[in-house]
Amino acid sequence: MPRLRDLPLWLVLCVPVVFAPVNPYDWRPQSGNLLVVSVAAGCLVLAGAVAVARAWPLAALVVVLLLGPWASSEALATVQLWPMNHSAKIGPLNGFTPAVVTLSFLAGMRMERARPAVWLYGVVVVVGGACAAVSTLGPAPSLEPNVWVSGLSGVLICSLLPWTAGRSVRHRRQGRLRERLMVEEQARLRERARIAQDVHDSLGHELALIALRAGAMEMAADLPVRHREAAAGLREAAGDATERLRRVIGMLRAQDEPATLLPHARAGGIADLVARARASGMTVTLEGDGAGGDPLGAAYRVVQEGLTNAAKHAPGAPVVVTLSRREGRMTVTVRNDAGPGAEAPRPGTGLVGLSERVRLAGGTFAARVEDGMFEISAGIPDEAPA
Repeated sequence: MPRLRDLPLWLVLCVPVVFAPVNPYDWRPQSGNLLVVSVAAGCLVLAGAVAVARAWPLAALVVVLLLGPWASSEALATVQLWPMNHSAKIGPLNGFTPAVVTLSFLAGMRMERARPAVWLYGVVVVVGGACAAVSTLGPAPSLEPNVWVSGLSGVLICSLLPWTAGRSVRHRRQGRLRERLMVEEQARLRERARIAQDVHDSLGHELALIALRAGAMEMAADLPVRHREAAAGLREAAGDATERLRRVIGMLRAQDEPATLLPHARAGGIADLVARARASGMTVTLEGDGAGGDPLGAAYRVVQEGLTNAAKHAPGAPVVVTLSRREGRMTVTVRNDAGPGAEAPRPGTGLVGLSERVRLAGGTFAARVEDGMFEISAGIPDEAPA
C-alpha cells in the first residue's frame, strides 16, 4: 500500500480505473467476477507504483507504462496516416491515463538524472515505431493497427510530454534554490565584513589608546625603572595585538564585500570619544559643536579612525577635530601632524571600511597629506539616501 502521505493520490488515481467504461479494446474482462478481480489487481499495481514513486521514480514510470496507455475505443483523435492502410487512434484515453500523466510528471520532477528516462523513452519509441510500421503497412496487418499506433502515440502524449514538463519544473526549482543559496551566502559574507569592520573600529581604537597610555608611562621619569619596563612591554604587546587583529580581520573580511552601515557609537558621542582620548594622553582639540547629533553613526567612526591613526602613526602630535553643520549636512575633519617625509595614506582596512561606511550614509570621504598635515574629512547628510 502507498505510504500514508501518498494515500490521497492513490485514491484519486484509482477512481478512473474503477469507473472507466468497459469497451472491446480494454484490458479488463467484460463483466462478472473477473472484472472485479482485474480492477482490484490494477489498483494494487497502481498502489505499488505510487508507493515507490518518491524513492524510485523510474520504477514507477516503468510500471505505469506497462499498465497503459494502450489501445482503447476512446482517443484524442482517429486519423488516417499515409501510407497506412487503416485508421489509427492518437493518444488513447482509458482508466490508467490519469495515472500515466500524473506519475510521469512526478518522475520528471523527482529524478536526479534524466538519462535513464531518456533511454527508456528512446527504446519505447524505436521498438513501438518499428512494430507499428510492421503491423500496419502490409495489406494484411498481423495486429490490429490501433494496438501499436495508439499505444505509441499514447506514450508520447500521455507520458513523455508530462515527464518533460516535470523536468522543466525541477530545473526552475533548482534555479530558485541556487539563487536563494547565493543570496544567503552573500548575506553571510556581508555579515562577516560588518563584524570585521566593527571589530576594527572599536577594538583597534582601544588597543591604540592602550599603547599610547603605555608609551606615556614608559617615558615618565618619575616612575621606577621596573614600571617603565613593564609599560614598554605593555606597549609592545598592544602593538602586536593590533597587528594580529589586522591579520585576522583580513582573513575574516571577504574580498570586494562592502561593510554595511551599522553604527555602534557610544552614548556619549564624539565629545566622549575626544575626552577619552585626552585621558589617554593625547592632545586633542575639538572645534565646533555639530549640534544635531550623529544619527547614522558615521561621523563618530570618522573621528574614531582619525584618533586611532594619530595615536598609531604620530604619537604625541596634536590632533584637531572640527565639526560643522550646514543645511542638513555634517562636515567632520580630523587633522594631525604627519611628520617629515610623510607620504599619501595607503588604503588600509580602516580607511577603506570607513570610506564605504560614509558612502553608504550618502556622504563623501577623503584622506590626504597636505602641508605636512594628515587629514581625514567627510561630509555626511543627516539622513541616508533611500
